[in-house]
Amino acid sequence: MAGVWFRVMPPEPVQNKPFSGNPGPKNMPLRNASPLQYFLLFFNLNLIREVVRQTNRPDSKIRPLIDHFNRVATYFYTPDRNICVDESLIGTRGRTAMLQYIPSKAAKFGVKFWVLAESTTGYVAHLKCYLGKKFTPTSNLLQGTEVVLRLLKNRNLLQKGYHVVCDSFFCSFDIARKLIDLNTYLTGTLRSNRKMPLTIRNAHVGPGESVYVRQGEILAAAYRGRESKKPVRMISTFINAANSNGKPKIIQHYNMNMGGVDGADMMLHFYNDNRKSTKVWKKLAINIIHRMCSNAYILYRKNTSDAPVKSRLRFIQEVIEALSSEYLVGKDQPVRGVRQTRRDIAIQHIQGRKEKDCVACSDRATGQRRRSRTQCTRCLKGLHFGCLKKHLCVEE
Repeated sequence: MAGVWFRVMPPEPVQNKPFSGNPGPKNMPLRNASPLQYFLLFFNLNLIREVVRQTNRPDSKIRPLIDHFNRVATYFYTPDRNICVDESLIGTRGRTAMLQYIPSKAAKFGVKFWVLAESTTGYVAHLKCYLGKKFTPTSNLLQGTEVVLRLLKNRNLLQKGYHVVCDSFFCSFDIARKLIDLNTYLTGTLRSNRKMPLTIRNAHVGPGESVYVRQGEILAAAYRGRESKKPVRMISTFINAANSNGKPKIIQHYNMNMGGVDGADMMLHFYNDNRKSTKVWKKLAINIIHRMCSNAYILYRKNTSDAPVKSRLRFIQEVIEALSSEYLVGKDQPVRGVRQTRRDIAIQHIQGRKEKDCVACSDRATGQRRRSRTQCTRCLKGLHFGCLKKHLCVEE
């Protein structure tokens, strides 16, 4: 490799690395806004009309959805300094030119997204769908290098002192040098077949031992945690050579900030409806809408004045109830959510997925026991929507 590498011993002097970002929510609604207003920051009728108009490439039906997601994700939030880049596989076996096979993933077959997310919250700042080799122009750069540069450029995060954390697929000395020139820092793992100093490639380190070398602003390290493990090779332009609790700080920083994308995917699957569909675009569209709702909840937690803050489950329930109520009222149909009746009586869902005997139609004495997940707001007795007129609280 070009240039001279110097052996360094920890601890290195701490360097001041400037950061010009302004993290946190922006362009928010009022602090007493409802969950629906947060969700509508990302999803509205203009988006649906744009989806209908677009056609052509393999991602033609979801491209307006992705473009809209990226646009509003940028408008409403500025990520913190530590961000991560990773791939996300949306599992499907439908027929599409975008289908990928990744045996290390749980789904194995699916459509791949390149994802840029905030490390601490999992807020997805930018998405890009991988269309496959047929529709992706070739370049002289490594694929991982090109993906990271494109995501940062599209999100306008270059020249601001951001710190990018990524795994061995994206990380190389080539991208580290390019990002240094763009005032952006990098930390990540290295594959053994990538170019690196021989001191790191052939490092003979025992359990709990580490070795560092530096070339300018690039620090390379090798570390072995246990005898049964192979050495881990890493590079960073952000972390100095130092150990903490017997482990290099570069390892600890990577473990702390690499899980943004995986954490966002995990949050999606907690409340995913898992609808089966042979139409690939439907599967992708539902996944993106789930990401919209997840981002909306992150904005809600950072901006709301509610005390206590609603749980993510309750947030999603209120978004669904508000959307369905607006639709059913427009169709002159009964609303299935919280319903106002005579004398300001309302029927509400029972918290905690509990059930009660319906006070109007259930009779344990005769063995006709009927359970309800809703209750009267006045007497807090179980009550079905259909039994509302039979209830004593609303009789004249």
